[in-house]
Amino acid sequence: MFRENNNHLQQSLFESVNFMDSRIKAKLEKSWAPIFYKYVFCNIDEKPFSVLYSDTGRANFPVNILLSLEYIKHLKNYSDDELIENFNFNYLINYAVGIRT
Repeated sequence: MFRENNNHLQQSLFESVNFMDSRIKAKLEKSWAPIFYKYVFCNIDEKPFSVLYSDTGRANFPVNILLSLEYIKHLKNYSDDELIENFNFNYLINYAVGIRT
């Protein structure tokens, strides 16, 4: 079942950015992650991928996150395992793909 990922557009009360030290937050804002989020992640159109999913079953993993991770993999020259590890533990990558908690 295809479902578009719009969760990143709704700001959460518990976003980790809200609890960051101002110096760390300033460094985050100067990093590559906000630029990637704004100009790459937010501009990925997920609708063309809906034909790959059936009308029944579990909802898909967000296509914009999958594509963004593939771009990041090639930008950073990561292997698949390194990409998954960084997706799980690297805040800059999570920020770049719209995950803030």
